[in-house]
Amino acid sequence: MDTSVEAEVSALLPGGVGVACCCRERLLVPHVLPGERVRVCRKERRRGAWWGRAVEILAPSPARVSPPCPVAERCGGCALQHVQPAAQAEYKSAWVRDAFAEFIEHDTHWQSCSGEPGLRRRVRWFVGKDADGRFLGFHARCTHQPVRHAQCLVLEAPLNRLRVWLESRLPDAVRSVQATLLADGMHVVFEAERAMPNLPEWPEFEGAQWWWRHGEEVQPMRRPVRTLHDRVPAGAGEVSLAVGPCDFVQGSQPGNRALVRQVQQWLPKDCRRIVDLFCGAGNLSLPAAHVLGARVAGAEGNAASVRAARFNARRLRVAGEFIACNLFAPRQRAEWVAADALILDPPRKGAKAVCAMMHALLPGMIIMVNCDVAAGARDARLLHTQGYRLRALRALDLFPGAGHVEAMSLWTR
Repeated sequence: MDTSVEAEVSALLPGGVGVACCCRERLLVPHVLPGERVRVCRKERRRGAWWGRAVEILAPSPARVSPPCPVAERCGGCALQHVQPAAQAEYKSAWVRDAFAEFIEHDTHWQSCSGEPGLRRRVRWFVGKDADGRFLGFHARCTHQPVRHAQCLVLEAPLNRLRVWLESRLPDAVRSVQATLLADGMHVVFEAERAMPNLPEWPEFEGAQWWWRHGEEVQPMRRPVRTLHDRVPAGAGEVSLAVGPCDFVQGSQPGNRALVRQVQQWLPKDCRRIVDLFCGAGNLSLPAAHVLGARVAGAEGNAASVRAARFNARRLRVAGEFIACNLFAPRQRAEWVAADALILDPPRKGAKAVCAMMHALLPGMIIMVNCDVAAGARDARLLHTQGYRLRALRALDLFPGAGHVEAMSLWTR
C-alpha cells in the first residue's frame, strides 16, 4: 500500500495505539480513536505487525480534542493528548477490566479510574543537538531522536524549570538525565558515557541532589549528601520514606498516595505478617506495617533500594528483614511462607516466577500491582489456577497523557 486509503478505527489498544481496518488488513496507527474514519498510509512492519500513519481524520470521534502540546504528534512521551481527559479515563479503565475479565466474578469489587491523575514527578530526558545547540527532550515516537520542546505540560513545574536551567550547563559526556521530584528536594542523575571528570562542585538549584552515573557506579556531585524523602499516607496520618537516586518511585505523587492508601484499606486489621516482593524502598508495605504493627519480609533486585527499605523500617520501628535477590528466578524462603498478606509490585515484565510458586507460599491474601495489563493478566491466570479468586480490581491513571494504566488486584483463597 504505497498510497493512502480510508479505514475504520475499531479499537484503542493499551499503549494508546489504534487498530485501523482496511482492505481486509489491520494496521496499528497512533493518534486515532475508535469509531473514527481516517485516511492512512502504511509505513513499516515492526514486531510482527504493519504500522500506519494517519494523514487525515475524515470523521473524528466526539472524544477527540486538539492536543494542548505543540509537539504531541512527534514526541514519544505522550500517546493520548488528542483524547478528552474523561475519555482517557474510560479507555484506560476498559484496558484493565478487559485484561482481567475472565477472573471477574459477581462479587468482585470493581473501581474504574477516577479523579485527575496529577502531573509527573519522575522524568528521563535525552540529550539532543540541533541548529540551536544541545538540548534535553524525550525521544520521538519509535525513534531515538530527542524532540526539542519549550515546556512539558504533564511535568511538575520544578522539573520544567530544571530542564531549562540544565540545557546551558550540561557536561559534554552526559547522554541523558533522570530526575525525581520528592517532598524535600529532587534527585538529578547525569547518565554519562565515561567516569565523572574533575568538575567544580555543582551549584545549588531548588534543593537538587546531583549524581553522576557511569555504568553501575553512581557518585554524588555535591557534598554533603542529603537524604530526600517521599511523604505517603499511613492510617490517618503520614510518614516519610527515604528515597535514593536510583530507587523506583511512581511517576505521579497523587497516584502513588492512592496506591498506598488502597493497600492499607485492603489489608485486614489483624494482619501481622506481610511479605513484600519487588518492595523497592518499602513504599507499599512499610506505611501499612507501621499502622498495623505488622512484621515485613521484603525482597528486591536493586541492592540500593534494599538498603533504603532497611533504613526506612528502622526509622518507622517496623520489624522485619529485607534482602536483595533475583525475583525473576526466586528460591523459596521460609519467611515468605504463609504470610497474612503478600504484596507484589513488579516492573513491566510482571512476576511470573513468583506467581508460579504461590501454591508453596500460600499467603492469606495477595495484593498485586501491575503497570502492564497484559503481564498482569498472565500472572493473574497463574494465581487463579492455584486456587485464588479475584476479590477486588481497580484501575488507576498514574500517567497523564500516556498510554499506560496501573492495575491493582486483591486475591484470596
